[in-house]
Amino acid sequence: MTVRRTLAARSLAAVLLTLPLAAQASHDPLAMGKMWTFENPPLAYLEQEYGFKPDQRWLDSLRLGALRLGERENPWCSASFVSPRGLIMTNHHCVRDEVAKIQGQNDWVEDGYAATALADEVPIPGLTVQQLVAQEDVTDRVDADLPADGDDVAIEKKRAANIEAIEAAADAQHPGFMHQVVALYQGAVYELYRYRVFDDLRLVLAVNLQCAHFGGDPDNFTYPRWSIDFSFVRAYENGEPADTSANYFRWRAEGAQDGELVFVPGNPGQTNRLLTRAQLEVQRDIEYPIILGQLHNGMAILRPYADRAAGLLTTLLSWENSHKAIQGMLDGLQDERLMAKKRAHEEHFRAAVAGNPDWQAKYGEAWTKLAELSDRRRAVYPKVHFYSPSYSTVIERAVAIAKALDESLPPAERDRARTDALGMAIGGNVLTRAMLIDHFERAERWLGRRDPFVDVVASAPMTDGPLSWPDSIDFVERSELRSDRFVQRLLDAEDAAAQFAASEDAGIRAGRVLWPLMRDADREQEAVESAIAVQGTLLGQALHAVYGAGTSPDATMTLRFSDGRVQGYDYNGTKAPWSTTLYGLYGRSEAFGHVHPFDLAEPWVAAEPRLDLSKRVCFASTNDIVGGNSGSCVVDRDLQVVGLIFDGNIESLANDFYYTQEVARAVSVHTDAIVTALERVYGMQRIADELRAGSR
Repeated sequence: MTVRRTLAARSLAAVLLTLPLAAQASHDPLAMGKMWTFENPPLAYLEQEYGFKPDQRWLDSLRLGALRLGERENPWCSASFVSPRGLIMTNHHCVRDEVAKIQGQNDWVEDGYAATALADEVPIPGLTVQQLVAQEDVTDRVDADLPADGDDVAIEKKRAANIEAIEAAADAQHPGFMHQVVALYQGAVYELYRYRVFDDLRLVLAVNLQCAHFGGDPDNFTYPRWSIDFSFVRAYENGEPADTSANYFRWRAEGAQDGELVFVPGNPGQTNRLLTRAQLEVQRDIEYPIILGQLHNGMAILRPYADRAAGLLTTLLSWENSHKAIQGMLDGLQDERLMAKKRAHEEHFRAAVAGNPDWQAKYGEAWTKLAELSDRRRAVYPKVHFYSPSYSTVIERAVAIAKALDESLPPAERDRARTDALGMAIGGNVLTRAMLIDHFERAERWLGRRDPFVDVVASAPMTDGPLSWPDSIDFVERSELRSDRFVQRLLDAEDAAAQFAASEDAGIRAGRVLWPLMRDADREQEAVESAIAVQGTLLGQALHAVYGAGTSPDATMTLRFSDGRVQGYDYNGTKAPWSTTLYGLYGRSEAFGHVHPFDLAEPWVAAEPRLDLSKRVCFASTNDIVGGNSGSCVVDRDLQVVGLIFDGNIESLANDFYYTQEVARAVSVHTDAIVTALERVYGMQRIADELRAGSR
C-alpha cells in the first residue's frame, strides 16, 4: 500500500497529542499552504474555517471548469471555461507572446485586438488548454522494482522508466487523451493525471498592453493595483465553437465583495515549502543571486532595443517579472523573522519524527544527508551555470566537436554531436556580444580568474596585459570554426582528435577546455540532484506520517484549488483597501502626468466620459497562489465568476518557502473592470452578452 493510503486516516489532532507541548506550540498547520489537490480535498478544514463543506459534485465542477494553458508539453498559465460555447478567460500576459506571433504587420500586443464577430476570431497555432478529467494513484507502480543497492542515480532512472511505461500504457488504453505522472510531496505520492486537450484555440480579445500592464515594472507585484489584465480565447472542435455546456463557470452579475469566501482553481507552478533550511540557504547564497545578476544585466542590455521588435519587448517584460519575483523570494530568505518561523516548523517536524522510533529509523537521517548534499550543490551550481557556451555559437560548435571526438561517449551521442557541429549556424549581433561579455564578467566573479574556462577565454589573445573581456571574446569569435568548410575538413581528418588537441585556435582551445568541465559538472549535478530527490521523497513520506494526507503539497504546475477571503490588509503604516476603482486608475495616471508606465491606452482615454468610475478594478484576497496561477478564475461558493487572478503582492513572494496570510495577498481583476472594458471600451458587447447568457 502507498503511504497516502496507509496514513490518510491519521488525524492531525491525534498526532499532536503524542508531541511535547513545546513542539505543539511552534507548529503552524498552514505552513505548507493552501494549494489543495482534488484527490485530497480538505473537507474538515473548510467546514471548520468557513462552515462550508463541498460535495463531490461541487469538486468535480470546480475541476472541470478549470484549465491549464500553454503548449501541449509546456504549459505556463491557467484559464477557465466561462461560457457553454468554448469561451475561455485568462490573463493578457498569458497569451501576449502568442499574440506577437500571429499579429503579422499589425501591433496587436500594443494596440489590442477585438474580434467583433465570431468569424474574426484568429487561430493561435500551438496553443492548447488542458482539462483534468481523471486521477489515479500510481505510487506503487512508480516505486516498483527499485534498485536495492542504494544507488541514487539508478533509483531515479528506474522511477523515470516506470513513469514512462505508466504514461505509455495510459496513452494506449485511453487514446486521444494526454497523460502525466505527477510527483507530490517530493515523490512520496505519485498521481496519474489524464487530460482532455483542446488544441484549436482562437483569439477573441487581447486588450492593449498598457491596459493589462498599467504601472509597468514599478507596480508589478504591488497592491493597490490598477492593471486590467485579461484576454479571451475560444476553443473550437471540428471548426465550430466547442460545446462546453457541461463544464463552465457562470458569470455573477455582482463581482467580488469584501469579506466573502472565494476559491481559485488553477495550476500553481512551483513552491519550495518542503525544502530544508540547508537547501534554502543555497538558494539564498548562490542560486538566486546568480540568476538575479543575469536578469539584472540582461535587462540593461536589452532595454535600448526593446521597442524595435515585439519579441524583444515581451522578452524584456518577462525578464522584469522574473527579476522582481526572484528578488522578492530572496528578500524573504533574508528575512530573519520569517526564517525563524521556518526554523521552528522544521524543528517541530524533526522532533515529531525523532519521537517515534520507527519514523526516526526510516526518516531521521534525511535532514543530515540533505545538509551534506546542499554543500555539494553549493559548490556545483555556479559551475553548471557558467560552464556553458552561453551566447557564443563559436564555443558551442567547439563543444559539439569535442563531444564528437570523445571516445568515452556512446557512438550515437558522438554521431549526434557531429551532426550538430556540421549543421550549426554561426552568427551573432550586438545583443549576443553584450550578453556574452556579461556572462564572462559574472563568471570571473563567481568562479575566479584561475578557473580553467575563465582563464582559457581570458588568455585567448595570449598577452600579458590587463584582462579585457571584449578583446578576449572578439579574439575567440574570430576562430576558424566560423568556416563550415574548416569544420568539415577537421572532422573528416584521420587524425581529427590529434588536430583538435593540438590546435591553438582560440575557439577550439575554449571548447577543448569547456567540454570536460561541462561533462564533469553535469555528472556531479545529476548525482547530487538524484540523491536530493531520494532524500526528498523520504521527507515527503515523513510529512505524511506526522501530519497526515490533508497537508497541501508543493506546487507542481498541476491543478489545485485554494480557499480564501476577499480582504485588505495593513501596510506601510496605513491600510490597503480590499479593492480599487476606476477613479484610482485615472487618478494615478493624472498624478504621474500620464507618463509611461502610468499612461493610459488611447481607447481608455477616449472612453472616460462614458464610464462609471466607481466600478471596481482589482481586489485582494487571502488565496494561496504562485506563478502558474495567472489566468485562474476566482469563483464564489456557488462556482460563479467574481474575478481573475493575475498577480500577488510583494509580500506574497516569500510564500515560496513558508506560507503566511497576514499581509500576503493574491491580486485579481474584478469582473466590473472586465465587463466595463468589453462594453464601454472595446466594442465587445457580444462577449458580455455571451457571459451573461451563460449565467444562472
